[in-house]
Amino acid sequence: MPVKKRRSVGKNWIVVICVFLMVMTIEGCGFVGDGPFGWGLTYNKLPIAKGSSSNVNKTGQACIYSFMGAISIGDGSIEAAMRAGGITNVYTIDSYNLNFFGLYTRQCTIVLGG
Repeated sequence: MPVKKRRSVGKNWIVVICVFLMVMTIEGCGFVGDGPFGWGLTYNKLPIAKGSSSNVNKTGQACIYSFMGAISIGDGSIEAAMRAGGITNVYTIDSYNLNFFGLYTRQCTIVLGG
């Protein structure tokens, strides 16, 4: 009678654990830096500051984009958001964060004012 070769269960677990650790290490590269975030999906709005202006008729937005934590492009500064909206007097500054499993990340600065 032929002898069946048993598969090594221990080697399979080592591979699973190594893959899990690699994914957990790599996935953190694409997360946004502010506020709470979820491992799979993050979509939140955070307040940054409140200015002295009471005139709110313009909105400016400036964003930074990251792809897989390897490439990050953009200008998410307050100045860029003010330029984009033609704002000289600030009412509020907020931050919007979007993250999808660390593969795609967007962090935007939103300035309201006049």
